[in-house]
Amino acid sequence: FVGGHTWIINQHVINDARVQYAYAKYEVAPPYSHGSWEPGDFGQDRLSFCTPVTNYPSLGLGGCGNSQMGPEKRLQLKNDFSWTGQMRGFHQMKAGVAFSNINFRSDSLGSPLGTYTFPRDVLYNPADPTTYPTNWTNSLPTYAEIPVKHFAVYVQDDWQFAPGVTLNVGLRYDRQTGNFNENLDDLLSRIGAKLGPGFAQYPLPIPFHDGLDRRGDNNNFGPRVGFAWDPGNTGRTNINGGYGLFYDNRRTLQNFGELTWPQSRTITIPNPAFPDALQGQSRDQYLSRNPPNITVMENDEVNAYAHQFNLGLSRMVGRSFGVTANWIVVRRYSDRDTIDVNLPDPVTRVRPYPQFGRVNYWQSTADNKYQALLLRVERRMSDSYQFMLSYTLSKADDVNYKTSGGGRVFGERYGYYKVESPGLADRRHRFVASGIVQLPWNAQLSLIADLRSSLPMNPVSSIDLNGDGYAVDLPAGVQPFSGCRGLNLDAVNAFRATRGLGAVTEVACPGFANVDVRFSKVIELGGARRLELIGQLFNVANRANFNVPSNNITASTFGQSTSLLPNINAPSRQIELAIRFQF
Repeated sequence: FVGGHTWIINQHVINDARVQYAYAKYEVAPPYSHGSWEPGDFGQDRLSFCTPVTNYPSLGLGGCGNSQMGPEKRLQLKNDFSWTGQMRGFHQMKAGVAFSNINFRSDSLGSPLGTYTFPRDVLYNPADPTTYPTNWTNSLPTYAEIPVKHFAVYVQDDWQFAPGVTLNVGLRYDRQTGNFNENLDDLLSRIGAKLGPGFAQYPLPIPFHDGLDRRGDNNNFGPRVGFAWDPGNTGRTNINGGYGLFYDNRRTLQNFGELTWPQSRTITIPNPAFPDALQGQSRDQYLSRNPPNITVMENDEVNAYAHQFNLGLSRMVGRSFGVTANWIVVRRYSDRDTIDVNLPDPVTRVRPYPQFGRVNYWQSTADNKYQALLLRVERRMSDSYQFMLSYTLSKADDVNYKTSGGGRVFGERYGYYKVESPGLADRRHRFVASGIVQLPWNAQLSLIADLRSSLPMNPVSSIDLNGDGYAVDLPAGVQPFSGCRGLNLDAVNAFRATRGLGAVTEVACPGFANVDVRFSKVIELGGARRLELIGQLFNVANRANFNVPSNNITASTFGQSTSLLPNINAPSRQIELAIRFQF
């Protein structure tokens, strides 16, 4: 449901009010079930589709299909007030306020029948220790409900104080409540109302919750300033720049782990027995003899924020051409890292908090750097054709604690270290070309080509090299996200040799290339009636665009491209025919 009211108060003042209510639900059903359940319904009609999981470096088998049910109800109220007029120059001023009340519930089936992780792409052999599993985990289904509220208010002004010169200034304030799990007692009571009173409280005191009153981020003021200058005031040249401080909304789903660990009752056993990791014990018997693994949020977590700078130049060349150059720099701070603050002492093996096993600790310490140069040449429609050529040179780096599943990844060190590496989205080059040609007889032909260089590959392993209990370690000399970014193959091959694996001579670094074509013809039927015939051909060359290569350094397929990008992002050749009738 959407409603709105626009009030034109006078020729200078407009008020625009909006209200919206929306219901949405994502459903990830177990394979072959085609089912839909209410969150928290964990009957056999759903769990019966789950199977034990076996993970090899190049292959994973079994599971519950990552089954999740997540309905959301959202109410949004928004009002914008605008004024335009003269006051020492021409002003376009705007102020507004927005409020959203969001109730989100979700569940997950977890891995109730257990997950074995093996270090090699071979079957278990009791006579060969290199085939023994390195890890076994087991977690039960979980449910939680987190209601949140978003509030935002802003004011901005576009001030043309001289011919050809415009200054943009603004200030925005954002506030989220509920997104920091501030009221744990209320959130646990909601779980208890669904699953039973046994889940309405934690099973033991959590010292990390001392200081809950500090939770929340209340100072999210984001100033913005920019300018646009036409030196000759002719409309042919534009020099522009700006700076803004932007705050990111926290995603509710990421906060469920702190509420659901008493339900999941996760068991993690390094170097387990096979095929019975619990060695004859029941789940409850094992848990009664071993401390629980827990998840907690740092009480001082904040909304991630980014400083963004841009500087640009646009210039008309002749009557039909335009060239543009933009430089963008983004510095993002305080995203979430997850570390285990309860690693055992490497000598005594005693944990800092012996009443717990692993303590997955969320903290705002992950940063990101991005910079890009964007170049564009455009020709507007004249003489029956137009085109656009665009090139982007960019670089993205992450600065964070390199972890996998909460475990640090440097096999030659013990503990956690903040390291800079290429970012997950570090694509250095992209070129896009598009064009339209008007043909005789009311027909049109258009084309778009998209070429991209490779993404980085993040080497991983399924080996625990330093005895911290996490089978995720990289050998000395191998850095995170170094695949296709200076990967040390000598270090990789030296390690593979110790596992009886062959040497890797090269690592695939697949780029992306795609060309789409569209043809349309309009047939006028008289008056306002017209018929448009449309034909579209996607991926003209039927090019196979591969995903990042296999990244487990203990896999026989390491460095090889073994899968295509999802079809929604890189479809195989497709033809689409359509008819549009307008009247």
